[in-house]
Amino acid sequence: MTNDYNSFRVTMKAGAPGQVSLASGRGAVASVSRQASELAIQVLQDGGNAFDAAFATAFALTIYHPQAGNLGGGGYLLFQEPGTRPQVFSYREQAPRGATREAFLRPDGTPDPDLTAFGPTSVCVPGTVKAFCELQRRHGRLKAADLLEAVARRAEDGARLTQYECDCLNRLGPRLASSPEARRIYVRDRPFQAGDLLPNPALAGTLRTLAREGERAFYRGAIAQQMVTDLQAHGGFLTAEDLAQYALREVEPIQVELAGRQVWTVPPEGGGALLLEILGLLDREAFRKCAFDSAEYHHFLAQASKLAFLDRVDYLGDVPPGTAHQRFLSREHTDRRFDLIDPVRDTPTELLAAGYREPGPPGKHTTHFAIIDAEGNAVSNSYTLNLRYGSKWAVAGAGFLLNGSIDSFSFVEGMENYFGVPGSRPNLFAPGKRPASNMAPVLVTAGGRVEMALGTPGGPTIPTTLAHVLLASLVHGVAPEALIPASRLHHQGWPDVLYHEPGFDRPGLLLALAEKGYNLKDKQELISDVHGVFRREAGLLAVSDHRREGCARALPA
Repeated sequence: MTNDYNSFRVTMKAGAPGQVSLASGRGAVASVSRQASELAIQVLQDGGNAFDAAFATAFALTIYHPQAGNLGGGGYLLFQEPGTRPQVFSYREQAPRGATREAFLRPDGTPDPDLTAFGPTSVCVPGTVKAFCELQRRHGRLKAADLLEAVARRAEDGARLTQYECDCLNRLGPRLASSPEARRIYVRDRPFQAGDLLPNPALAGTLRTLAREGERAFYRGAIAQQMVTDLQAHGGFLTAEDLAQYALREVEPIQVELAGRQVWTVPPEGGGALLLEILGLLDREAFRKCAFDSAEYHHFLAQASKLAFLDRVDYLGDVPPGTAHQRFLSREHTDRRFDLIDPVRDTPTELLAAGYREPGPPGKHTTHFAIIDAEGNAVSNSYTLNLRYGSKWAVAGAGFLLNGSIDSFSFVEGMENYFGVPGSRPNLFAPGKRPASNMAPVLVTAGGRVEMALGTPGGPTIPTTLAHVLLASLVHGVAPEALIPASRLHHQGWPDVLYHEPGFDRPGLLLALAEKGYNLKDKQELISDVHGVFRREAGLLAVSDHRREGCARALPA
């Protein structure tokens, strides 16, 4: 079964494989936005640390990348101070307690995307403000109010739109126009063009309220009241009690060793376990001896990705910490699974899936940023509104968009979601539950020091892309600045297709994979959007993918 998401899709034209933004120095940031990256560096220059810079960046992306940067969404923060272990703030959105599964179903029992992914009914309790206020309070050096004022001034000045943002706004303008506040900010009587200015004085006012009153204003005060009043007037389920009861989850990161380094990421309901299982499956001689970027290399990566996507049916959802996913990361388990891989030819997913149920759904449109400062503090953050611009609903008078994360839940086992991945039992909708995600921010450490901070958006392409980047850089020694801009492949098990990016620049590789039995298909959009900071002998190197016109910036050495 499938759902109709065609009116939510955007064909990305702006960036392209083969391009990358680089910056090196003693402190560095990589994000999707030039203006946000420059603000982060300004915070470091003003005496702030990576946590201050992350706080400013997270809120600034609400201005400069509103399709995913947010106050009204959620995600995962992975961070480390020197001399400590990595820590995780899980701040995923939470379903309203008064919402019921039946409220989102059509008469035929299938979920309606116009209720789950669009408008006030699709909104869950946001977590972003809670997470970043807590991060900055505990670990920042500057005053939060001063940082928020700096972002507020930028909201008043407005964002200069990139071509990518114009493509998205022009495509989704009719959806955004259904919200009076979103229409005022994001819709014009002509198509947007690159360089157009998009001021948002209402958002500036919201940020100044946060500066005066702190996160309480968002969850129990004036901003909370704005959200509840607006949503309930238009059929939404969110209540004042939902907001007041929202809690940040501090959870233990999960990790594996790879090439003498520790790779850290987030546990379920995030997507880190899927990523680490792929790494565990391929941490063996048969893969290490494959030439990088050969048909054999991509064959093993595709087969490992299939197996990991099959396994996640048992754990991907809002499950108790430290449960089912742990056994999938054991050497005993990955040894057994690796034995299922034919070293020469593709094994159809249907054969690999004997004894499995179908896999669960991914997280949706997301963005990532990474920061490491001169002292070694590191932040790797992935967050989302779900799809582009979330629910497409902006809070009246407040200037920010709200998530559409009800659609991140499963409603019918086996029904395909936006990304064509079937729904699963652990992620079935329930009031007060948090949806599953593929978001998997990463830190890589050696001797306790952070060597890499990286991540990407992209739904089910997140774990496969990050596995490729980590394996290529750590196992095969490929420089990230050469690796990240190269054309990508992706396999998620179902559908049983090996996707490639449009204009894939290595036709001989595709031919060799076809000869191994793969069903190859042009994905018709770019795959993922990697942003990372990497430690080098001479300092830090920030690398930003240009697929969505990302930007790396650094403090001069």
